[in-house]
Parts: sequence; C-alpha cells; structure tokens
Amino acid sequence: MRTIQLWTAALVLAVVAAGCAPQPRLEAAAEAIGAGELTSIQYSGNGTHYAFGQAYEPGGRWPRFVAKTYTVAVDYQTPSMRLEMLRAQGEDPPRGGGAQPFAVEQRTIQVVSGRSAWTEGGQQPAANPAAVGDRLRALWTTPHGIIKAAQASGAAADEAGVVTLQVEGRQVRATLNEQNQVARVEYQSVNSVVGDYPVEITYSDYAQFGSIMFPRRIVQKEDGFETLDITVTDVQPNAPVSFPVPENVAKVTAPPPVTAQIEKVSEGLWSLNAANTRSLAVEFRDHVVMLEGPTSDARSAAVNELVRKTIPNKPIRYVVNTHAHYDHAGGLRQYVAEGITVITHESNKPFYEKAWARPRTLEPDPIAKVGGKPPAIETVADKRVLTDGSRTVELYYHKGNGHHTGTLVAWLPRERILMYGDGYNPPAGDEIRTPERGPYYAIQLVELVEQQLKLNPVRIAPVHGRLVPYENIKIAFGIGGTN
Repeated sequence: MRTIQLWTAALVLAVVAAGCAPQPRLEAAAEAIGAGELTSIQYSGNGTHYAFGQAYEPGGRWPRFVAKTYTVAVDYQTPSMRLEMLRAQGEDPPRGGGAQPFAVEQRTIQVVSGRSAWTEGGQQPAANPAAVGDRLRALWTTPHGIIKAAQASGAAADEAGVVTLQVEGRQVRATLNEQNQVARVEYQSVNSVVGDYPVEITYSDYAQFGSIMFPRRIVQKEDGFETLDITVTDVQPNAPVSFPVPENVAKVTAPPPVTAQIEKVSEGLWSLNAANTRSLAVEFRDHVVMLEGPTSDARSAAVNELVRKTIPNKPIRYVVNTHAHYDHAGGLRQYVAEGITVITHESNKPFYEKAWARPRTLEPDPIAKVGGKPPAIETVADKRVLTDGSRTVELYYHKGNGHHTGTLVAWLPRERILMYGDGYNPPAGDEIRTPERGPYYAIQLVELVEQQLKLNPVRIAPVHGRLVPYENIKIAFGIGGTN
C-alpha cells in the first residue's frame, strides 16, 4: 500500500524537480473526464465474460458466459480495487472450459490492496500473491487510472494522442480520442502456453456521471479474442471505498515455491500432487511416462525432480497431454526443454508448434534456456497403446467431447484406472456431489467409457482431484439410475 503511494509521490516530485510543465494533452484529458478531483470510483453494469485459455478448439475463441452483474470499486489513493462478477452459463450446449457447465450462477470476487491480493467467497479469503501485478495493472488502466498514472510518471502524449508509460513493470500505451477521452489501452501480458500476448481495452460511448465522464461500454480482448464486453449502467464518483487487507492475506508476501507430493498407487504407478493439480507417473521397464503436464513450468520441474528421485535410473520419455486448455498445457514447455516427447491428439499439434514458437520476453522460457530446440511431438488419432510387454497404457480420443475437440483419456488396464482432464472434479473430504456443476460433460465421459470403449474402470484419476471410485461420477450426477 505505502509502496504505491511513495511510487506515485516520487514520480510527481521528479516531474516538478525537473522543471517540467504539465503535459498539455494529458492535462486536457484529465479535465475532460474529471480525473483531477477523483480519488475513488465505483461502476457497475452487465454483459458478457469469456474464459481466457479455455477454448472449445485449439486456437479458437474463448467460451462465452453471461455477466449478470459486474461491479468494480477503485481507490486510487491506496491503491486498491475490488471486482465482483456474477456469471451464468452462456453456451448452450456448453462448449469449452471455464468451469462450465454451470448448475448455478457463480460469483467471483477478486481484490487487490497495495501489495496484497486475495479472492473472497470461501471460508476465509484466499491469498493470491502472484496476482498483485495484474490486478494493480487493471486498476491503473481504467480510464481515470491511466491518466493519473501518466501524469504521475511524467509521460507525454504524442501528436496522435498516444501516451506510453510503465505500469507494474509493463509498457502500456493509452490512446486519446478527439475529445481527449481515453479510447484504448494496450499492453503485453504473458502465459506459460503462448508466451507474450496482447491485451487491448477499448472505452467508448462516454457519458456524464456526476462530476466525471465515464464510458458506457468497456470491451477487453486478450490474444485477439474478447474476454469482456460490459455495458456500464451506474457510476459513482468518489464513492466510499475501503478494502482492509485480511490478516491471513497480509502474512503472505510472495508466492510460495512449488512443492510436490508423491503417492504410490500400485506397483509401478505413482500419483503426483502439486499446485492443486494431479498427474500420474507410469513406470515401464526402461523409462517413465507422465500422464499430464499441467499448470506451469515450475510445477513440471518440481514433479519431474521428485519422479527422478523416486524412480532412479529411468528417464522420463513421454508426457501425455489430455487437451490444450492452458491449465492442462501450462507445464509442457518444461518437458520440451528437458527433451521429453509430448503425446497429444493430432488436432493439438499445429497449435502447440505455433504457440511455442511465439516470443516470450516477459518471463523466463525453459525452451529458450536450451537453445530453443524444436519440440518433439507425437500424436494420437483415435487410439494409441504404450507398452513394453508387461505394462500398458491405452490412449483414446474422446470424439465429440464438448469440453475440448482434442481430448484424450488414458486407460490403465492393470489397475482399471481411467485418467482424464475434465468431466468430474471430486470435491475434498467424503463429499461426492458437486452441486455447482451441471452433468453435461460427465455424461459424455461415462458414455465414452461404457458405451463406446466398453471399459470397466474401478477408479478414476482426474487431474483436478484425487483418485476416487469410478462410481462416484455416476452418483454425483445421477447417471445411469445411480443415486
């Protein structure tokens, strides 16, 4: 909190000390939208929200949700911001990820205050230290925020009305329209799958709300596809805004290092739990196969180190990717960097080849560290069997899957375990049902297993959840008459 205040004050003093007069175009913009006297704001509306990285097909648009309510409250002095959104199902039938299909409306509350960030809605606020930069950048790229940040930094608008400045370590470009209103804000963000990608926010249809002008439409695009389209219906300038940092959140000053736990499932089969996702290590005669490389490169590095300690003298030869959603493909670059072959559905290969060739300048890239060698990718069309004569893993294409068009499931016949990416995420404890989720994808998974592949699993090994009896998925959604 105090760090940002000092940062802003220091920038203002630097401009004054240098004898610089206020930049005319920025001064005009501040006056045009009423930024000068604004210390806080709350605005709300409704529209559509799209789940980044959760496309129905590789490289496709993000899946759509209805943003029934969308409310943002900002304190520019702390600085702090609170975003609350109530989402409802937008795709019918559901297509893609983003926690769909919904059985009930889902509320999201994200907060940042100073150098602390957290999510509300659980039994207690959940600290999100890794989100501080992104959320503060969102705060300073609001129409009034970007003008305040530009003035504090001493930035200047060029003849075209473009202002360039640094916000939370990233270069940001703001474009003013002929009325000196903020029309567009652009910057680069980063993702572990696609590397650097553009973010563009457009503000339009300005109207008078009390003492300020504010856009009645906000549209945001990430990597070329919309992630937000909001019609603003209410704006409250200088609204009372205060977001005290919860005690448990204040104690978390940085993201903790990724740690992994390993559990022996049976002879030659291990379950790895790290970063709230799970993968399986399958031991063959002279090598190891990893089933799924999700989340992040840091997770993959931690998991692979633990596997090598547990199964020494056997290299990891393959990593099987269930589908191309970013939470499931986020750790694959680490495998590529280690020279491990990625196995995925044939429809995902062109996407990965293109994505992994893109620039990655904002965060370290494990592939670049080893000279950027091309990835080794092998594909599955309908079925592939990995075997050494004693151990077998069967990979099947889930054709017609609504979650992602390039989905694979893995079948371990010896243990009668089905491993998959999404469809049913078992809750913690003894609870089986997930009342917030609809049954659509779970039904598709059961139909694949029982009607198409004629498998007889005893247990399931979901990436988002622990090993549980196969029957749990049917109980959870009342599939096949099970209650």
